[in-house]
Amino acid sequence: MLNHKLPLVFLIICSISLVGCKNTKQKQDAYAHLPAEVAEVYKQLEKHPDNPSLYVQLTDYYISSNLLDSALNNILMAIRLDSTHSDYYLKLSDVYFAMQRIDETEEILEKVISMDKSNKEAYLKLAELHFLHKRYKEAHEQLNAVLSIDVFNPKAYFIRGWVYKEEGDTTAAIRSYLTAVEQNPDYFEAYEELGIVYHTKRDPLAVSYYKNALNIQPENTQLLYNLAMYYQEVGDNDNAIKNYQIILQINPKHVFALHNIGWIYMVKQQKYEEAVAFFTKAIEADTNYIEAVYNRGLAFESLKRYDNARQDYAYSLKLNDKYMLAIEGLNRLDKLQNK
Repeated sequence: MLNHKLPLVFLIICSISLVGCKNTKQKQDAYAHLPAEVAEVYKQLEKHPDNPSLYVQLTDYYISSNLLDSALNNILMAIRLDSTHSDYYLKLSDVYFAMQRIDETEEILEKVISMDKSNKEAYLKLAELHFLHKRYKEAHEQLNAVLSIDVFNPKAYFIRGWVYKEEGDTTAAIRSYLTAVEQNPDYFEAYEELGIVYHTKRDPLAVSYYKNALNIQPENTQLLYNLAMYYQEVGDNDNAIKNYQIILQINPKHVFALHNIGWIYMVKQQKYEEAVAFFTKAIEADTNYIEAVYNRGLAFESLKRYDNARQDYAYSLKLNDKYMLAIEGLNRLDKLQNK
């Protein structure tokens, strides 16, 4: 009888083994769509389901992926496992802020501060929140709290620069931004803000601060555009074109750089053929860019290519039937062509 039962036992063992292999494969497949490091966190959770730091790691992943409901579920799980960790609440405030749940964001930041009076990050985030809601007095109070803990905190000075700027005190704003870069010589945003403030004043110092920022982020096209616009606004067309061309090396379809080169060629240098070429590239990059369409029509008109000009003015009116410049352009062509 024993000999007859051995094959059955063997089959049962094999069947259990196959089911186990299948379950393992199913678990592996469940993580196949995730980045390897995130899949590893989930595998660690199978072994250590009560480890709150693993849920925090998942929160970071879901925030970066803009999957905010999943981020919220994970950080709440971390807090449920350890409600004494103030940084978990700080992370919760980030999730609420990303979800635009502003009241909850503020409430949680206040809770973090009540748990940890020396949490600089909570004071800074609360200051930013007050700033965004134009509560400047409260923003200053939070920044004072940070600086009482850390008098050399560069971000506190940077945010204070924002507040002063919005309050209309550009001198104090500049002073705060300068203090920020003194404390952190690689503070890109502070150099950028200094460039913008001096740009508004048409002060040549704008160039120096924009270039300091570009030393940190040399391929930042927004900053390159700001620098090119400064040169264009002060009449340095060669340097404007040079910086627009640098932008186009990074992004050949940057519509504003293409358009502005065309505008300089047309308005400042009367190089109408070159202007047409750049306006055309801008239109190819964005067929709804009405200013590029109209300005190409204007360049065609300057070249006395009236039929081409008429087509662009008509196209402008398709994009916006109340676009007065195009209406005036068509009226002008009617007179020129005796229509």
